[in-house]
Amino acid sequence: MTTKLLTIFTRTPLHVGVGASVGAIDQPIQRERHTGFAIIPGSSIKGVIRYTAESLDSLGKAKIHDLFGPELTGENAEKEARAGDLTFGEAQLLAFPVRSAKGSFAYITCPIALQRYARHLDHPLPIPQSPEDQTCFGGIKVTLPSKKVVLEEYAFVSEGSFPEEWEAELKGLIPDPVWQEAAGRLVLLSDGDFSHFVTTATQISTHVKIDARTGAASKGALFNIESVPAETLFTAPVQIVGRPTNDKNSNYQTDSAQELVDLLMRHPILQFGGNSTTGRGFCSITLR
Repeated sequence: MTTKLLTIFTRTPLHVGVGASVGAIDQPIQRERHTGFAIIPGSSIKGVIRYTAESLDSLGKAKIHDLFGPELTGENAEKEARAGDLTFGEAQLLAFPVRSAKGSFAYITCPIALQRYARHLDHPLPIPQSPEDQTCFGGIKVTLPSKKVVLEEYAFVSEGSFPEEWEAELKGLIPDPVWQEAAGRLVLLSDGDFSHFVTTATQISTHVKIDARTGAASKGALFNIESVPAETLFTAPVQIVGRPTNDKNSNYQTDSAQELVDLLMRHPILQFGGNSTTGRGFCSITLR
């Protein structure tokens, strides 16, 4: 079994919702229960990539069944059912954009986010020391002459530069031109401070339904949608198992890793989540 790492970098705000809510936000995003970090479920990732293979690409039916498993109905469904070669884990936050007093915005991350990324590598990088609350390790583009980094309305004392080896590692994850300018914008916060920003600094947009008869807003039809902002970086593990094809006379093993790499190279921009008709969820994708 082979493990690959899928990198997802949002180009537009992303809304992977949980349905209606009774809270202040009518349509919140999906989050981890224990950290509050935004996620993209593995089922959403698989569904989008399968749709791409079936509807937007030239992959044959047999290869699609090898990659994702057959979608069977009828009397023989239970007998012919089998798992596909690909298992998609949920996409977890690695870097999150927030407003900065210098440089317009910064990319924040934290030790737990880096640890999650590192455990998927064959040769993990050493995890940097966690800064204390209200302190950070900030990049040169967002650090003021007073050695402070101001994110949203909070000022953090910078105890040093963001670790160079991690800056180089993260920059190489995806060739998106905006992410390639991340050097100097990265800020390492404590896990607690990072959690605060990713739960309070998401994008909230207000919508209203228009009455087709009057052309005005429908009564009681105002609602809010929460989204992960553009320029957010996620990573997700993909487990790949090579299996024999359905041809019993052949020893051929499916090369699902290469099939997936080639598919994503042909389609480096995919759209995830809801509100797709309003331009949400466009993301740059790579697999390594």
